Amino acid sequence: MARADPATGTGSEPAPTGGQQWRLRYVVGELVHYTEWTSDFATVENYYEQYRRGDYGHDVVIERRTEVQG
Repeated sequence: MARADPATGTGSEPAPTGGQQWRLRYVVGELVHYTEWTSDFATVENYYEQYRRGDYGHDVVIERRTEVQG
């Protein structure tokens, strides 16, 4: 059985929470698509990696929702 040691310094740091939300924006053909807003950054990051490596979409971006107070 093969076993791999965990690599240090790989992956991303956990995203801060505190009411922040993220979504994925990607383009298929000429149409821009969005996922739903979610506070689960790990899910959005997982989608990002899948869409970035796939050949069905391009211009893949993670967007963060911000609150403007004025």
